[in-house]
Amino acid sequence: MDAAHVLESLRDVGLRITGPRREVVEAICAREMPFSADEVYDELRAAGSSTGRATVFRTLDLLVGLRLLGRVHRPDGSHGYVLREPGHRHHLVCSTCGTVVEFQGCNVAALADELADRTQFRIEGHWLEFFGVCADCQSRDAAD
Repeated sequence: MDAAHVLESLRDVGLRITGPRREVVEAICAREMPFSADEVYDELRAAGSSTGRATVFRTLDLLVGLRLLGRVHRPDGSHGYVLREPGHRHHLVCSTCGTVVEFQGCNVAALADELADRTQFRIEGHWLEFFGVCADCQSRDAAD
């Protein structure tokens, strides 16, 4: 997903495209790996931006709410963000390098239905992530 698409999505829901908001969107769209809000803020500051920390956090929360960003849990317990592609997706997260791979399809619908029946919850969604070691890190480990 590119910055133009994200900015257009913001316009579509009636949001203004301010300079700081544009800077945050452009910074996140240039990333290939998961990132934290602090990493985006630090990158903007290093580039001379006056965008505030609160603006970075608010913009990321806004993009998560619009389902343009997804949150991923990192093996250390913190969370990061990744750009989302449309559709219902889940993640594989490399415990060594932090690479995130999205995948579609999960077979938890029957489990969700059974849990809803048993607990009387109205289940509105779920989050599924697998942690492991990616092929590149496995190759590096084998070479060592």
